[in-house]
Parts: sequence; C-alpha cells; structure tokens
Amino acid sequence: MEQEIMDKHSKQSTQQNQTAQSKVKIFINIIVSTLVLISAILPFLNNIIGYFTDVNIQLDNNAGERRLDLDSSIYFLSIGLGYVLLSIAGILECAHKKTYYVVLISSYFHLITYVKFIFFNKNEISAIADIAIIIILIVIIFLIYWLNNYYNSIKKIDEFNNTTLNRFSILLNKHNKIKEDE
Repeated sequence: MEQEIMDKHSKQSTQQNQTAQSKVKIFINIIVSTLVLISAILPFLNNIIGYFTDVNIQLDNNAGERRLDLDSSIYFLSIGLGYVLLSIAGILECAHKKTYYVVLISSYFHLITYVKFIFFNKNEISAIADIAIIIILIVIIFLIYWLNNYYNSIKKIDEFNNTTLNRFSILLNKHNKIKEDE
C-alpha cells in the first residue's frame, strides 16, 4: 500500500516537473524569438526614433574633426546590436524558425537600398523598382518556405525509416535469441 502511494506521488512530481520544464522551454522560445524579431527591427530604429525626435543633431567626435549626426550613430549602433542579438538567438537554437523570415525581409530591403544608393546614387525607390523588389522578395520567401518544407519532409521520412529499422532489428534480435535457445 505504501509503495503504491509513493509511486503515485513520484508520478505526480514527475508530471509537475515536466510541465514546469515545458513552460520554461516555451518562455525561453518566446524570448529568443523576440530577440530575432528585435534584430530585424533594429536597422530601422533611426527612422522610428526620427518620428518622435530630431535626429539631425550633430555629435562631437573626440577622435578627429569629423562629426557624426545622431541619425547615423543610431543606425550604426543598431546594426551591430542586431548582429549580436541574432547571434545569441542562433547560439541558443530555440527561436521559432519562421521569425528568421522577418530578418530575411529586413536584410533584403537593406541590401536593395544600399545597391541603389551606391550604384545609382539615388536614395529613392521608383514604383517599378518597388514592384520588382516585392516580386523578388515573394519568390525568395516562397523558395525558402518550399525548401524548408522539403527538408522537413525528408527529416520525417528519415525518422520513420530509423524507427522502422530499429523495430526490425529488435525483432531480428528476439528471433535470433529464440533460435539460440532452441
């Protein structure tokens, strides 16, 4: 009777521990996914702050005579911080995979903007370029989504094959033991 009570309490505590661990994993997953999303938003931080305050203020540069405005300072700092947050999320490996699509979109937008500014010396995007960028972005997202689904299906097939082979090897081992015992 005492053994049954101890087993019951042991099972309950095990279930409570598993529930607590799953809640902690979900919480960590949410935090790391949030880090990924923040890293995608950070390059736009200078524009966001620009809506609320004047970012054209010149900052003193102690190293030389050149000056840097607040807008550029925020942008340069946010790019580096974005990489740090994205690296932390990648190291922890528990962010939701779909949050990385937001980083892809953000990076793609910056790449196109830089290319146009550097090679065409324009900081404006025309309507045709906007449409082309959106179409290319949709194609890239579709291809990444398709590749992700393809690799997930291959992974599921591999898992099924491995479990089937494990079961088959267990059956063969049992069959061999039966023959050895005879």
